[in-house]
Amino acid sequence: MRAAVLAVLLASTPAASAQEALQLAREMPPAGRVTVADAIRGGVEFLVKTQNRDGSFGRSTVGRTREILASVPGSLHAFGAATTALCWTGLQDAGYATDESRAAARRALGWLVKHVRVKRANPVEMYNIWSLAYGLRALAQALRTGAEGARETELRAAAAEIVRALQIYQVPDGGFGYYDFDARTFHPSGTGMSFTTATVLIALDEARRAGIDVPPRLVERAVRSVRACRKKDGSYIYGLYLQYRPRMGVNEPKGSSLRTQTCNVALHLFDGGVTEQDLRDGLHALAAHHRFAVAAVRRPIPHESWYQVSGYFYLYGQMYAAMALERLGEEDRARFWPGVVESVLKCREPDGSFWDYPIYGYGKAYGTGYALMALGRCPAAIAQALGPGGEPAPVVRTAPAE
Repeated sequence: MRAAVLAVLLASTPAASAQEALQLAREMPPAGRVTVADAIRGGVEFLVKTQNRDGSFGRSTVGRTREILASVPGSLHAFGAATTALCWTGLQDAGYATDESRAAARRALGWLVKHVRVKRANPVEMYNIWSLAYGLRALAQALRTGAEGARETELRAAAAEIVRALQIYQVPDGGFGYYDFDARTFHPSGTGMSFTTATVLIALDEARRAGIDVPPRLVERAVRSVRACRKKDGSYIYGLYLQYRPRMGVNEPKGSSLRTQTCNVALHLFDGGVTEQDLRDGLHALAAHHRFAVAAVRRPIPHESWYQVSGYFYLYGQMYAAMALERLGEEDRARFWPGVVESVLKCREPDGSFWDYPIYGYGKAYGTGYALMALGRCPAAIAQALGPGGEPAPVVRTAPAE
């Protein structure tokens, strides 16, 4: 049944035009031909315009005839909470704010402290692990930065509740997953996913930096789980249930490149054996295998693309690549940032949003959150040196005065 972790998502959704996705590997769409500053500004304005009245982001509406497995309403609550956490974090990390965006961020944080602790929809679907991870990261960042929208006591109480919930959802191998197809027990019996576990670890790092109590055993077991998924070539198997299929496409460097960034950052944060050179190698793999990553963008069926890459990993991977670059020096940043910027801009829409996968009515909201989290980390000097679409800005030379 564990093979169903991939297979259950392969619903008989009509395939999108392969030509549309493949073009992104060769050219920048018109909406992406903007500067970093304009892209950030447009993304912030999009979130302000589309925020729900209650402060949350995204909608449970469906724009196609079939969707991924998600029971109503529980799994949609999880998607909504995770999306709202990403949008709040994107607004905070963007480095650009208006009175309207500050008000939107306050409303979103007020919503999060009340609603981010989502329960699993049923014994099988545990998409709430994403709302717990991104919710904890947002609440901890709000505590650490003194963000407006909720009282410190509320933030600490909500964050502590999430940490307790993570101890419930940690699976026997120490990781975190989003399905339990086995015993379907209170403490899930399924397998951990390398990237999901890494996402949780990065949130736990933010929590400990904010002074939230994080049990050492919770971290130690999760770190061991991610390390067990790491291959000698620096890529990561999808989850430990595939440990005897290391050459499966999704486990190869070409299939892992987007998820590799998350796992590398997590292990680097917790001294899990990933060095700066490993971060550098992971970024090189991301650039070298970009054509396989971008080929999956906006394809409607998860894992249908080359090396079983799914579109929803695209902006996710670019955001964690940006986090990896924060941990490297100026030379590496100058080398890799243009590629990350260009990759993010390939997902930009004329309305200022970003999206990589059509998941209910959440795609544009969470995609814009990821994009702002990535672009907001780009050093100002590099961002200013890049022209529209991430291309190097032309050098204007003036003739010497006579």
